[in-house]
Amino acid sequence: MPFYLVMIGPPGAGKGTQAKELAGLLELAHVSTGDLFRNNIQAGSALGKRVEEILASGALVPDAVTIELVRERLLAQDCKRGAILDGFPRTLPQAEALSVLLAEAGDKINLAPYIKVSDQVLVDRLTGRRTDRRTGKIYHLKYNPPPPGADLEQRPDDAEHTVRRRIAEYYANTAPLLEYYRAAAVLQEFDGELAIADVLKLIVATVRERLAA
Repeated sequence: MPFYLVMIGPPGAGKGTQAKELAGLLELAHVSTGDLFRNNIQAGSALGKRVEEILASGALVPDAVTIELVRERLLAQDCKRGAILDGFPRTLPQAEALSVLLAEAGDKINLAPYIKVSDQVLVDRLTGRRTDRRTGKIYHLKYNPPPPGADLEQRPDDAEHTVRRRIAEYYANTAPLLEYYRAAAVLQEFDGELAIADVLKLIVATVRERLAA
C-alpha cells in the first residue's frame, strides 16, 4: 500500500528540509506545491499558465487549481509508493479535498508530522536569514554565517513584523487542520527545536512503526 505523509509546521520550522531528507530515506516522492507552481509555469502547461496569470495579478492560487496540480502530480510514476506533501494542504478545505482525492484510489494520509517550534525561535531563524546579492546563496547570521565580503540583503518577508504576521496567519489557518488530522489519528508532534538529524530520526522511526503495524 502507498504511504502518504503531510508535513505540518509554521514558517521556519524546517518542514521543507525534513520533507526532502525523508523523501530520500523512505524512497517516496517529495511533492512541494511551490515546486509544482514553478515547474508548471516553466513547462508552459495549461495549468501553469493559469497559475502564472493568477500570481501576476497578486491573487492567491485558488484551492481548485492547487488541488488539480496535486492530483496530476500524484498520478506520476514516482508517486506509486506514496508521497510526502510539503506546503499542502494549508487549510481544512484543502485537507478534505486531499482526502477525497486519495480515497478515489483507495488511499489515505498515513501520518501528519507536526513540527512544533516556539514563536521566538521561529522569529530568530527567519529574521537572521540573508541572501548574497551576487551569488543568490542564502545564509543565516547565527547558524550559517556568510563569508567575509558577501553582499547581503534581507528579504522583505524576513523582516520581524512580517515574520510575526506570517506566523499568526499560519496558526489561524492551521488550527482546524491539526484537529482534522488528530481526529483521523495520524497527527504526531515532533520537537522542531532539536537538531535536524534528530528530528529526522524520530519521524523515520514513527513511519516504520506505522508501516509495521
